[in-house]
Amino acid sequence: MGMLDEEFNNFMFKVNEVSSIMQKLNSTDKEVQRIGDLEAQRYLGDNRETVLEKLDEQNVQLKIKSNRTLVNKNALKSDDKDQATMSQEAFMEQISKDADKRYKDRLVRKEKMETFKKQATLAFRRGEYEKALSLYSKAIEQIKDSCLLYNNRALTHINLKLYDKAKDDLDWALRLNEDCLKSWLLLAKVNFFIKDHQEYKRAIGEALARNPENKNFIKEYVAKLEEQCNDSIDL
Repeated sequence: MGMLDEEFNNFMFKVNEVSSIMQKLNSTDKEVQRIGDLEAQRYLGDNRETVLEKLDEQNVQLKIKSNRTLVNKNALKSDDKDQATMSQEAFMEQISKDADKRYKDRLVRKEKMETFKKQATLAFRRGEYEKALSLYSKAIEQIKDSCLLYNNRALTHINLKLYDKAKDDLDWALRLNEDCLKSWLLLAKVNFFIKDHQEYKRAIGEALARNPENKNFIKEYVAKLEEQCNDSIDL
């Protein structure tokens, strides 16, 4: 059970418990009223004063004086719906408002992310890798679950020869999408540059296994990479 479900169930348990006490206090049966009064005292604590005051047949209220608290029976009534239903609706309305706020906040952050990403891409194409790195980092601060952003920052790290940081970014990218071809190929490139041949072969193997439809592209990528570095590794 999630934290939200547990909190909601605890909340509804308290609502139902109070509703049950109120029903007994509203009963025309004196014995049921007495039981309700005892339950109310137990619920509120033995040191608190409970006074049942019947004003008329349509308006019966329980005044519970404790730390300036006033509980009105009529607050737990509705012309059309019982209190549990109304409380549930009020609770879910608040949840909906929170979800709507989070959604709007994410839209704002996504818009900021897109701006930083465009600026970073332009800087990268101009060879301004330090600037691109800073901008990609700002983009990730806005949206932390973008595989694309981690891949782009990893490539920037590679161009700055910051291979350990590139591997960290690619680790995050693969957590977000374990089948991402670009992530596996960039990881292969990093391991090729640091001459970790075992991890290089593993990354290429994962790329092929997870993206068999791109077999020819992967082989071409490997050939160009090894040609660029005048090195060859048997896969």
